[in-house]
Amino acid sequence: MIKRIYIISATICVGLGLAGTFIPLLPTTPFLLLAIFLFMRSSKSGVKMILRNKTLAPYVISYFSKEGIPFNILLRTIALLWLTIGSCILWATDNIYVRLLLGAIATGVTIHLVCKRKKS
Repeated sequence: MIKRIYIISATICVGLGLAGTFIPLLPTTPFLLLAIFLFMRSSKSGVKMILRNKTLAPYVISYFSKEGIPFNILLRTIALLWLTIGSCILWATDNIYVRLLLGAIATGVTIHLVCKRKKS
């Protein structure tokens, strides 16, 4: 029963991760990492499916690799992050605490991405 719950949860995470490749505000990599975690406890073929998929594999492989994120992709990712979160800060809420929280999240993600930057 637990194995089925893991497989269903992992499949949902893969679907959300796939949707995240098209929807800018939906994170791709965290959902795929969670799917791999769940598949590792339930279905090794699920892990292989993600790692062999030409659309999904680059997100996971680049995250785990020691090479880091190429500079041009890093710049685009950070620009899109701040554009989307910045627009939410400006127009989606009037609550100062929510604005501060969104700013803190964007700052934390930016720091994380810069630390994953490709070493040259």
